[in-house]
Amino acid sequence: MKRSIGEKASFLERREDVHLCNSVLDLRCLEELREIDKHEIIAKISEIIGPNPQNLCLAEKIFESVKFNITRYVLHHEYCRNNSIRRRLLIWLDSKVNPSEEAALASFMHKYLE
Repeated sequence: MKRSIGEKASFLERREDVHLCNSVLDLRCLEELREIDKHEIIAKISEIIGPNPQNLCLAEKIFESVKFNITRYVLHHEYCRNNSIRRRLLIWLDSKVNPSEEAALASFMHKYLE
């Protein structure tokens, strides 16, 4: 039985999905990798702010306050132009960027799109 192009693309998309929860690494290793990546970003922000040791704390606050906004920006404006993206991810990001609007968005999605 031959698959259509759409079916092939769907099959390939499912196979290419990466789920860290299915990783060969255990939960402690995944958490450590997460913290290493986070620290590297915070260190870069701190370098831009300046050499004062207190800037590391400020850099962490900046990271926590804008991480979802930056992710949303990159996905919407850089990644999505050439690639498809799952609706659930965009909805999740929107809920993180605008937590006060999450209930209204979830209600709309449930009523009209599911």
